Amino acid sequence: MKIQNLSKIEMLSEVRTVIEAKNCIFKDKIEVKFENIIFASRFYGLLQEITELKIIIKYSISKKFGEHKVYIVTIQFQKGYKEFIYELKKITSSMIVTSEEILRGVIRGYFLYLGYIKDPEKEYAMDFFIDSEVSSEELYNVLLALDKKAFKTLKKNKNLVYLRNSEDIMDIMVIMGSMVEFFKFEETTMMKDLKNKTIREMNWEVANETKTLNSANKQIKIINYIEDVCGLENLSPVLREVAEIRLKNTESSLQEISEMIGISKSGIKNRFRRLEEFYNTIKSEEGTAETDKNENNR
Repeated sequence: MKIQNLSKIEMLSEVRTVIEAKNCIFKDKIEVKFENIIFASRFYGLLQEITELKIIIKYSISKKFGEHKVYIVTIQFQKGYKEFIYELKKITSSMIVTSEEILRGVIRGYFLYLGYIKDPEKEYAMDFFIDSEVSSEELYNVLLALDKKAFKTLKKNKNLVYLRNSEDIMDIMVIMGSMVEFFKFEETTMMKDLKNKTIREMNWEVANETKTLNSANKQIKIINYIEDVCGLENLSPVLREVAEIRLKNTESSLQEISEMIGISKSGIKNRFRRLEEFYNTIKSEEGTAETDKNENNR
C-alpha cells in the first residue's frame, strides 16, 4: 500500500505511536496485530516507506468473539533492527506539541488504530482505547496541551482517553487532516444543534402557553364567582373593565390584554391581584356567614 503526501517524520510518528501504544516491542521482534486488513495494509505500507528492514505480514484465524482473521505485521531482529528502534524512540512526548508533522502523525496513529468516533446524532464522543498506560498518559497530556477537555479512565482493563466536546473532536479531525469527515461531522452537529434549539424553543413556548392558560383559567374562575355572588356591576370601573375583557378573551396573555386596555402589563397584573383580593374577601365573608348560620341552627 503506497502512502502518499506524508513526510517521513510524519509516517515515523504514526508508526511509533501504534507500536508503543499497543506494547508491540519485544526482545527479538516488533509484532503488531490488526483485526482490520485496511489498517494492517496501511501500517505495512508505512513501514515500507520508512525502513529497508524485512517486514512480514500474515494472518491467522482467531475464534475469540467469533471466527475472524487477525493480521500480523512483524519485523524480526536483523541488521538495522536496533537502529530502527532508536529512530522510533527519538520521538519523545515533549516533541509532539512542538512539531506540526509529529503531532499530526501521532494523533493519526492514536485515532486510526486505537480510537473511534460515535455517531454525532446520538452523542459527541471520541474514544481511544490504549494498551500502554504510558501512551495513554502521553495522549491525555497532549490533548490537555492543545487546550482540549480530555478525560481518562480504565474501562474493560484498557486505558481509555476520551473527548466529549464537539468542537474539540472537530479540532482533532482537522489536525489529522480528515477534512471530508470533518465536514460531515460539522454538518451533523449543526443540524443536531438546530434541532435541539428548535425543540427547546417549542418546549418554552408550550410551557409559556400552559402557564398563560392556567393563569387565565384561575382569573376566569375568580371573575365568575364574583359575578355569581355580587355581580360585576358592583366592581369599580377599572376592575369591571378588566374582568369583562378577560371573559371575552379567555386565552389571551396579560400582555395582549394590556394592549387591549392601553395600560402596562404590570398595571393589568395589579388589577387581577385586586380582583383576587376581592374574591378572597367575599369568600371569607361567605365562610363566616355560613359558620354563624350553623351556630344559630344549633
